[in-house]
Amino acid sequence: MDFRKKYEDFFETVHPSYMDEERFVPSVGPEDADVVFIGEAPGANEVEQGEPFVGRAGERMNDILRDIDVERGDIYITNLVKIRPPDNRDPKKEEIEAWAPLLQQELEDVDPEMIVTLGNFPSKHVLDTGKGISKIHGRIFTREGQKIMPVYHPAAALYDRSKGPELEKDLRKAFGKEESGQKKFTDF
Repeated sequence: MDFRKKYEDFFETVHPSYMDEERFVPSVGPEDADVVFIGEAPGANEVEQGEPFVGRAGERMNDILRDIDVERGDIYITNLVKIRPPDNRDPKKEEIEAWAPLLQQELEDVDPEMIVTLGNFPSKHVLDTGKGISKIHGRIFTREGQKIMPVYHPAAALYDRSKGPELEKDLRKAFGKEESGQKKFTDF
């Protein structure tokens, strides 16, 4: 079903100042996904292609998913705010609050086993915390029976290469694919 049609009640009530058809990017993925990724907001590539996480950060995320043997198509991918903020700025609190009812409805509909928040904004919002991502990434929290794991945003791994291994480690944990630490006989 078309995303706009499915959530037409929300779109009929969202204030026009928080909606712009030209900058709108719907969520993608199976509605029965075990894992939901929540990003911050779409970027230019996402607006152009009409899908979240298809730019450089999305490519980095796809590389890690391939490395840990996870299919991107099995993940429901959404954003806190479904329109690209002007000048690619961070979303404002009012914008996040305006889109929050839709995100809540999406999470109820998908009912995943795990929510993975990508970066500071979604992590702080979903966990209702002021703690930054560097303090909470890789830990599994439970809110109202829902498991939530904050991880670094894939873009952070592009700008600071030291975050790449941490992001991969955290995603392995989120998908239950942690490395055992055992060495193969051929590693010696």
